[in-house]
Order: sequence, then structure tokens, then C-alpha cells
Amino acid sequence: MLDALARYSWNSYLGASLYPTLLHLEVAFRNRLHDAVASRYLIGPWQDVDCWLGRVPPILAPSEFAQVQVATDRLRRTGKPITPGRVVAELTFGFWTNLLDVRYEQRQVLWPPLLEKAFPHLPAVHRTRRVVAKRFNMLRRLRNRVFHYEPIWHWRDLPDQHEMMLEAIGWLSPELLRLANATDRFPATYSNGWHAFRTALSTVFIAS
Repeated sequence: MLDALARYSWNSYLGASLYPTLLHLEVAFRNRLHDAVASRYLIGPWQDVDCWLGRVPPILAPSEFAQVQVATDRLRRTGKPITPGRVVAELTFGFWTNLLDVRYEQRQVLWPPLLEKAFPHLPAVHRTRRVVAKRFNMLRRLRNRVFHYEPIWHWRDLPDQHEMMLEAIGWLSPELLRLANATDRFPATYSNGWHAFRTALSTVFIAS
């Protein structure tokens, strides 16, 4: 039982240590994509939200456009103003990663024209929709595991995913990457391992 409790405790600490970096990634990602698309689609008419998210006819695929409508309805029900910033924040990480799908490369709706503006610090040799989509969909899986309190302690490539997350933040903002590195608790938490929790817990449970 002690081993299971130690792994459970370590898992919770790993998730907590990744949370700030995931937060930096998600906020920077959605804001950078929003700004990039807004720079390309400046002209309305708009529906519900006064920016490209509500453009009519929509540039978004039906599934993503429906998510925007759900977000605006939720804001309307709570009496909040339907502004671009509020709608951007209301949309899920999955919505934003879906914008990296090949559907938005067809007819050059978003990609590749917006790659440099959205990911200005990604080396040009790697700056393709396919590279970015693969990275952010992998990070979405990690993000969802952490935010839904699921096990990640057993992932052998967790340190690699952590490094890839930091690299992706650097694609968006070197300044934010410096902040993420300065507040990053994952390396120490990971290196401690679950055995450190077993030792601490043993004093509690054996004594009781």
C-alpha cells in the first residue's frame, strides 16, 4: 500500500510542478494564434463576436465555429460582454490545437501564410504546420492528463515532453520562456522520485 500511496503522491506533485509551465504555454499559444489570425482577417461582417471568430461567412470549420457559438452563449448567460478577449479565453485548448489541422492548410486559410507571425521564433527550417501540429497535439495530451488528475508518473518520456513544452514556449515568446524556466519546479520534483514520498509516508503509516 505504501508504494501505491507514494506513487499517487508523487504524481500529484508532478502535475502541480507542470501546471505553471502548461499555463504559460496555453495562454501564449491562444493569444499568439488569435493575434495572427486577426491580422489576416480584419474585415467583417461579424456575428456575435466582433472579430474573425465570428466572421460571416466563417473561416472556421463547422465544428470550431460551433464551439465559438457555445462560448458566446455561455458568456451571454452569465451576463458578461461578448468581447474578443473573453471569447478567446473561453475557448478550450483543444479548439486552438484544432486550428493546426490540415483542413486549415487547404486553400491556405491559415497555413502556411500565418506560420511566421504565429510562431516567430521557431527556426524557419522547421516552420511547417505539420511540425507545429504534432508538437501541440502531443502537449495537449499531457495537458489534459495533468488537468484531469490522471497518472503521468509512469511515462518514461515525461522529462522529454517537459523539454518540448519549454521549447514550444520559446517558439512563441523568448521572454515568457525565461519566466517559465525561472519558476520551473519540474526537474527537482521528477528527480526526487516516488521513493522519497515512500520514506516520508512510512513514518506516518507505520507509526499509526
